[in-house]
Amino acid sequence: MNILNTIKLLKLSKYSQYSTATKMKAWQIHSYGNIQELQLTNARIPHIENPKDLLIKVNAASVNPIDVLMTKGYGKTLINLFRDHDLEFPLTLGRDFSGIIINKGQDVSNKFNVGDNVCGVIPIHKQGSHAEQVIANESHIVHQPKHLTAIEATATLYAAMTAWSALYITGEFALRKPENSRILVLGASGGVGTVAVQMLKSQNATVMGTCSTDAVPLVQSLGVDRVFDYTKPNFNESISCEAKFDIILDCAKFGHTNIPNSWKYDRYVTLNSPLLINTDSHGLVYGLVSSAYDLLSANIKKCSSGQSVRWGFFNPSEKGLQFINDLLQNNQVTPTIHKVFQFNELPKAYEELNAGHIRGKIVIDMNK
Repeated sequence: MNILNTIKLLKLSKYSQYSTATKMKAWQIHSYGNIQELQLTNARIPHIENPKDLLIKVNAASVNPIDVLMTKGYGKTLINLFRDHDLEFPLTLGRDFSGIIINKGQDVSNKFNVGDNVCGVIPIHKQGSHAEQVIANESHIVHQPKHLTAIEATATLYAAMTAWSALYITGEFALRKPENSRILVLGASGGVGTVAVQMLKSQNATVMGTCSTDAVPLVQSLGVDRVFDYTKPNFNESISCEAKFDIILDCAKFGHTNIPNSWKYDRYVTLNSPLLINTDSHGLVYGLVSSAYDLLSANIKKCSSGQSVRWGFFNPSEKGLQFINDLLQNNQVTPTIHKVFQFNELPKAYEELNAGHIRGKIVIDMNK
């Protein structure tokens, strides 16, 4: 037996304890309501059904605003449409993770092997990562950067993927490079905002951001060209004096109707579209029609000035994930962590996020 086969067998035996187990700890909800619905349960370990999927032991996972919203039933109408034959409950939340591969489907490439440290994202219609083990598709994971801990690696991915989707797909930077573009990031101190600023600066864009007084030092440390404190009386006037922005990225639920007419920009991209709320409130068909009307009417009002209103959505793109991983590997994006909670404290992490004024990301250490 050669040394490579010996190493492979040692790796397999090291993680065999996970493949023989049938139960795991997971935070789940069994009905919609609020954060109090979260229960620590003995859940069934998921099985690999898609040959391109992997089973991963979770070392760390972050908490995102979508997790808190989904405890209340946010998006259930549209999300259930994508669940196909999967059961809605019990539902495990959590959209990103870092961990160790303990099993893989037969069609997974040799790029990923048992024992590898990886990090990745989970689409919102799939069972999530707030559990000891999670299923992830090969196209949604990358190798964990060696200079980052599991906590650091998971603190960036979902937020960065959301920012990339909004800027490169909705904002069209996939078609036109962001170099020399001017972008205003509303809510630059939050989870998505902190990553968006670094991502754009790495591409030589001119980036300005808004935040409250206490977050100004953090946003400045990210390399922004200018920070606007929204608590100051001259906030609107200061932005009005700026040259035209190619994109205003709204990570703060500011709303296009609240953008002063004196602000100059081409494309307004919000991460807070009414699509999921409309389908929850009015049903699938009328909700979609109502959303189309909302978007159309918003753009009719703006088109005379050459502006557009667009909705950005998280899109787990393999190309985007690799782009983000390259930035992490090269230290062009560094994680901004607000606070770390232990696995058994997960409801407290949800409450912390729900309280607002988060600086960066909240992360769950699964090994504590």
